[in-house]
Amino acid sequence: MTTLPADVVTFWETTAAGPVPGHDEILARVDALIPRLRDRAEETEHLRRLPEATIKDLKEAGVFNVLSPRAVGGFGMGVETYVEVVRRLARGCPSTAWTVGHLIEHVWMLARWPGEVQDEVFSDGPAPLAAATGAPAGLAAKIPGGYSITGRWTFASGVMHSDWALLAAQHGDVRLQCLVPVSDVELLDVWHTAGLRGTGSNDILAEELFVPEHRTLQWSLLAAADNPGSRIHQDPMIHTPMATLLNMVAPAAALGAAEHAVELFRERVLVRKVKNSREDRQADSPLAQARFSHAYGLVATARLHWEEAVRVVAASYRRRTGTMSDEERASYRLSLALSGEASAEAVRLIMAGSGGSAHRLSHPLQRIQRDVDVLLNHPTLTMDPILEQAGRGLLGLGFTTPAF
Repeated sequence: MTTLPADVVTFWETTAAGPVPGHDEILARVDALIPRLRDRAEETEHLRRLPEATIKDLKEAGVFNVLSPRAVGGFGMGVETYVEVVRRLARGCPSTAWTVGHLIEHVWMLARWPGEVQDEVFSDGPAPLAAATGAPAGLAAKIPGGYSITGRWTFASGVMHSDWALLAAQHGDVRLQCLVPVSDVELLDVWHTAGLRGTGSNDILAEELFVPEHRTLQWSLLAAADNPGSRIHQDPMIHTPMATLLNMVAPAAALGAAEHAVELFRERVLVRKVKNSREDRQADSPLAQARFSHAYGLVATARLHWEEAVRVVAASYRRRTGTMSDEERASYRLSLALSGEASAEAVRLIMAGSGGSAHRLSHPLQRIQRDVDVLLNHPTLTMDPILEQAGRGLLGLGFTTPAF
């Protein structure tokens, strides 16, 4: 993909990429999918991956195009649209939100590569689906024409729907990201979990797999604001450091799930009769009224923290400087963690007041609780290290975890 002058790129984007929906239109498309996602949530759990009907619906709605650059036919949208898509999908099915959030994000990662790779991956359309994992990094050995990589990578969310895999591999002191066809690796069916069961986050195995030189890239270059794709595309999001966006999926999914839980709780207390109580329905009990308002308030708190984090990140990428101050980094990570904590507490409060029947495997509330519990164990929402590093950043002491 040759870098074109800015005036030519602009002309090409606005004439060849086709119509691009606005923020409100893409969210309306997502909202229309929510009832279907709820209907398929139990099936998604049983399959331990997204149903093909869901993937088809998402593609038809253009959801995977959200962060894809306009020069390849994508929508080139910003972080506000991206995280709102994830949040709303989670109101239908947290496993779907998690999977889709990462698949959208990985399209954006592919757009950061040099032109030769972009010519390859975007040849069939603006939204190539790719899984990405670096846990743990594999080993890379230099051989003629490229590298030989060996490893077993875990937590490859979305790999069951992907044509490509982005795998981290260590070569001496250099961390590489290697792009390989999924058909070249072995998928290990190991994703048997309490929550987020529908994400299909299975393991990837490769033994001495050849990766051509052009499909390897130093992680430090890929993750930087000044990455190869930023020399090609005009979209401001391409200039955003990669770690900034990687932190956004889990909090958005937790918030959307908690919002759905409050909706379900409201419906439940307005009709449910509680045993050993005098009220005709649970909603007539002052204690139930207090419980509902507490849960509602916790979700409102989670939403405010989340919106503040999104505001900080959006302001950063619009500056196109590619950097945040330590205070900004601390602020947005802390806000996301506090949002996740409040979302989870709201769900726990709701479940404690929903009776034994809400724990049946067919009931959406127990699924939401299990999904949110797993989300809270993701590094982007693990409170202790986030509180420590955020405190250091806010006090001007510097971070002891560089990737924070």
